[in-house]
Amino acid sequence: MRAVAKVILFSAVVAAAASLWASDQKDKKSGVWDSGSFGIFVNGRRVGTETFNIEQRPDLNIATSEIKVDDGKTRATQTAEMQVTPSGELRSYVWHAIFPQKEEASVEPKDQLLVEHLMPSNKKKVDVPHILPVNTVILDDNFFSQRELLVLRYLATGCVWKPDKGRVCGPSHFGILIPHQHAASDAVIDLIGHETITVKGQQVKTNKLKLETDGTTWLIWVGEDYKILKMSIPASNVNVVRD
Repeated sequence: MRAVAKVILFSAVVAAAASLWASDQKDKKSGVWDSGSFGIFVNGRRVGTETFNIEQRPDLNIATSEIKVDDGKTRATQTAEMQVTPSGELRSYVWHAIFPQKEEASVEPKDQLLVEHLMPSNKKKVDVPHILPVNTVILDDNFFSQRELLVLRYLATGCVWKPDKGRVCGPSHFGILIPHQHAASDAVIDLIGHETITVKGQQVKTNKLKLETDGTTWLIWVGEDYKILKMSIPASNVNVVRD
């Protein structure tokens, strides 16, 4: 039964992911790969919204996000932009805090490793080197759409074709950097089955994945068009749902 659950029934998902992360996209046209917003819910109450855009270009993929949070006690607005090559190498990552105070951080490759530049509110710039390869995955705090880039990468690299079973996906390990924490960690993502969920009042077939990062378990539901429809952190009663 477990082996059957590993087979991706929606082969278009893997095909789409592979095309986004293919190493040669010279002939591909530029365009928006995905855009929209996620509602962020804690204990059933909406506390924020993330608006995002993922653009595919022949030699670069660009993901931008803006998150606004207001839980009745705390308000915050942050933005992020990530530029990644089709092979998964980081070109740049820039994070801004706009409210309640202005801060900035960025990550860029240097000598085949990564260096983080911090500009806190006191304006004293600090550089933090990370002994990490340039294909390290950025999974920053708060920006949930970045999990979609990881899912795409997983579907493109963690799945193989078997004549007797079709496309089969097993667990894959990724090194990650969490810029907001200035910390490196590991992520393990795995396809655990298929599930029909309700999205905007409609029943939708999805692939269900599990993501383990730094002791936290995420559940992720991906639609037939590869797009994330829902994310959940069961231990914290956090749900992130596509608007």
